[in-house]
Amino acid sequence: MARRPEKFKNKAIILGVPIDDQPLSYFVEKIKQAISNNKQFKIYTPNPEICLRAEKDEDFRHVLETADFNMPDGYGLKLGAKILGETLENRACGSDLAKEVLSTFKNISIYIVLRDDSLSTKADLDKLFKNSYPNINYKIGTVKKDNPFNCDKVLNEINDFKPQIAFVCLGAPNQETWIAKFLPFLPDVNAAIGVGGSFDFLTGKIKRAPELLRKSGLEWAFRLYQEPQRLARIKNAVADFLLKCHEWKKRIQEQYRENVLGVVRNDRGLYLVQKNMRMPNHWQFPQGGVDIGETKGQAVAREVSEEVGTDQKYLKIIKQIPETHHYDWKPYAQLLKGFKGQEQTAFVLEFKGNGNNIDYTDSHEVEDIKWVKKDELLKWIHPTRIIFAKKIMEHL
Repeated sequence: MARRPEKFKNKAIILGVPIDDQPLSYFVEKIKQAISNNKQFKIYTPNPEICLRAEKDEDFRHVLETADFNMPDGYGLKLGAKILGETLENRACGSDLAKEVLSTFKNISIYIVLRDDSLSTKADLDKLFKNSYPNINYKIGTVKKDNPFNCDKVLNEINDFKPQIAFVCLGAPNQETWIAKFLPFLPDVNAAIGVGGSFDFLTGKIKRAPELLRKSGLEWAFRLYQEPQRLARIKNAVADFLLKCHEWKKRIQEQYRENVLGVVRNDRGLYLVQKNMRMPNHWQFPQGGVDIGETKGQAVAREVSEEVGTDQKYLKIIKQIPETHHYDWKPYAQLLKGFKGQEQTAFVLEFKGNGNNIDYTDSHEVEDIKWVKKDELLKWIHPTRIIFAKKIMEHL
């Protein structure tokens, strides 16, 4: 595997989602450590269907990227990894993790967040714990399928109960988004785990495929036999997922992503630079990809608006820089983005607002911004971005 940053080591990056290549025992041990050391972990269980959804939804992909651990849930992930030139040796399912946690941690408190339409009801889970896990102190809370984030009662109950582990069974992408949104407000929870319908296997509502079928990657066929209504989802998880992996492989080999860059100037003649929150001491101009159906002008206005947190009504495009710039990404970044690199087109924009019209506190990209003089721009822009910055300067 090519050299990559520490945060991506021992991981297979599949359709932009970093998957931890670790066995089930590794994740159980991490939960033990979280409880012993009073740490907080977010653990998600992405399968091919979830990765395919994240490929289409950048916000959801960001949620998965910020997980402490992404378990390799699904044999299809191994096939996808192979297509993309990645190595994925392990498989660890959410249903196996739920069972292992309940068997291993016998004297702790657990909270389970269910949807109001869950196949396994509160009564089913009460029976499961009474018969199989009588020593576990647990509570169950229910949220609405159509509005799972309106859940103050559940959040208050969790904080009163003070469980070490929370199983969130809302299905993707709601369970991962729920954990990312609310775990910071649940200080006593050491591990929040998104497990979808895993408890349906433990309650017997759904029968697990025989071990031979699971090991051979044919569990999907057994699920289809039990639940014919899952045909569309299984098609997603098998055929569509693998085809999308092939599409990414081809793009990574030969295609540059269309990218736009915004050089924003205010009424005092100062230029905006922003600090990239994902890279240390890395200042740059706002930039981002062009969405399907967008013009480059529309894209640059949207990207600047989203990244620095201002309304597009305060932005006016002055001109497009005639030169473009393209560059290749490092291999791990190609796997995260699905392209060989980027071809950038720059625009000069006028900012017609004031400081009160900028709020980047919810940005996934920006840690800080500064307004600097034209002759100071090259001092601020990160060295890796200087080549294009010098070309841009000729037109300011």
